[in-house]
Formats: sequence, structure tokens, C-alpha cells
Amino acid sequence: MPFDAEDLPRYAGAVFDHLVARPDLMRLVQWKQLERPGSGDAETESYRVKIAAVERAQRAGLIDPALDPADLLTLVIGLAQAWTGAPGGPAAGVPETAWPAERLARHREAVIESVRRLIRPAGA
Repeated sequence: MPFDAEDLPRYAGAVFDHLVARPDLMRLVQWKQLERPGSGDAETESYRVKIAAVERAQRAGLIDPALDPADLLTLVIGLAQAWTGAPGGPAAGVPETAWPAERLARHREAVIESVRRLIRPAGA
């Protein structure tokens, strides 16, 4: 997913959309964590670049600096992934139990609004 530290709510929404569209992807990520819990060089570099971008956005006053950039990025990604792990959620992969579009839209907005609140600078 294209990453923009200056628009983390949009990023979280895009990750949510991608995971809803590709429920197999989250299952593969979870399986990888069981089999090989470490991260490879590409994953480590990807996170390093994103964390540095979050830190720059914090210094620019765009994101609340109260949280460590690595913690903040982890929370944003966790929020975007939260519904994929919900029982009977989008990752269940059973078409008859797929959530209706209205419910997915409500969950997506909850993710975006949660990230918006999480990053809001104090007094904004």
C-alpha cells in the first residue's frame, strides 16, 4: 500500500480495503508469523522507512508526538487489520457469511476515525 505519514487515516483505510478484498493475504501473514515469526530484511527496511516518515510528520506538528513513532505505526496497522481477525469477519473466507457492504463501510470508518483521533496533535 502506498504510505503517506501525513495522511495515516487514508493509509489505514486503504490497508483495510486491501485486506477485505484479499482475505487470503491476512491468513498468509498469520501463518507466516506461526512458522517464521521474525522479519526479513525487506520487511525491516519497509518499517524503518515508515517509522522515519512518521517521526518527520511528528516533528512537523502533523502528528501528535506523544507516542513513539514505531508504537504509533504498529497501532495504525493493528487498527487497519483488526476486523480481519474478528470471528466471522472478512477473513473468514466463506461467501455465505460475508459481511454486508454497509457493515464493512461502518467498520472502515471506525478505523479511519480511530487513527484520526490517535494522531491528532494536542489542542487541535
